[in-house]
Amino acid sequence: MASHDEWTPRKRVFTALEHKEPDRVPINFGGCAQTTILECPPQAKACTQLYAHLGIEDYEEPITGALANQVYNLDERVMNRFGNDFRLILPAGGNVRIEPDGTKTVLGISCGLRIKKVGFYDDIFDFPLKNCTTMQDIENYPYWPTDEDFARLAEGKVEEIKRLRDETDYVILEDCYKSYPALMYALLSGYEKWLMDMKLNHDFYFALSDKLFEIGLKVVEHWIGPIGEYVDIVSTYDDLGTQTGPLISRKDYVNYLKPYEKQMIEQIKKYTDAKIYRHSCGSVYQFIPDLIEIGVDILNPLQPLAKDMEPWRLKREFGNDLTFFGGVDTQQLLYQSPEDVRQGVKALIQEYAPGGGYIFGTGHNIEPDTPIENIPAMFETALEYGQYPITRE
Repeated sequence: MASHDEWTPRKRVFTALEHKEPDRVPINFGGCAQTTILECPPQAKACTQLYAHLGIEDYEEPITGALANQVYNLDERVMNRFGNDFRLILPAGGNVRIEPDGTKTVLGISCGLRIKKVGFYDDIFDFPLKNCTTMQDIENYPYWPTDEDFARLAEGKVEEIKRLRDETDYVILEDCYKSYPALMYALLSGYEKWLMDMKLNHDFYFALSDKLFEIGLKVVEHWIGPIGEYVDIVSTYDDLGTQTGPLISRKDYVNYLKPYEKQMIEQIKKYTDAKIYRHSCGSVYQFIPDLIEIGVDILNPLQPLAKDMEPWRLKREFGNDLTFFGGVDTQQLLYQSPEDVRQGVKALIQEYAPGGGYIFGTGHNIEPDTPIENIPAMFETALEYGQYPITRE
């Protein structure tokens, strides 16, 4: 094994991706839109509270996603302190229209998603395609992205990514929305209509899915095309699971979603040699062989309390074929004591880390009301106990 001084973030991560053991487990905190922290003002400001806890006063105001409130610009000092081996790259800023009633319409490649404050979060509250039933309805929808929207994605970004590649050793992970057709169909139409169309209105289901998929292919062309030679990991995501089981049957996945996802990955690989990262919440155990088959290299977020998503199960059955990314329980563990967090992190690392193929991170974004002292406890434990060699106790 090389000495510690020789291990750059890129070497560390790519060694793990080869299912070999680097100097320590790679860490992602803020280097991915699904393993960062939420900032939900005014009542729950976890990011700025973390800065205060760490004595950081001269920070940039958190920039958050229009949907879900994840922080995109986590302070560099925090990422370095907690061992983040990744840096996140996003496309050029989207177009969010504030309506007279204070709600938001997210234009461009978000296709007119409707968002308002719901509790802590900015969340979907209306479905603009809920009454869409015909091919003409699809064509008449006013918020499909334009050629200008696609062209804008990479504006000023190639230079930013190239500079990051030339001047640092961080792994570059891009995150541009590509959840076409499944998640976008559900967010625009409502989950009930999406599932009913899938089962009962086949012609319409495939017509709208094809329309959304065409948008996804254009996103890949206009975003991955220009940056593909510089990026290390390309993100894909569709949420296929719930807490208690899959969202749809495997048969329906194979018939209605898998062909689109396979084509999407094939399209991505025309523009880049980057690894394919897949985010899918909840219990996705039964879909994992299909995800491996279509070319997924990295699976996230590994929510450990979801059905059949225990770390030992996933590592035993799929550890030779996938790199696992995430896994820290954000639902219960991070609300317990710092000592409980430390013990939970140690146990997680002992399950996933042996033999490589693991990137440490949370099982989704850190919730806005998480006890702040548990965040340093989590990452400091990962840095201490993530040193190889690692064995199961």
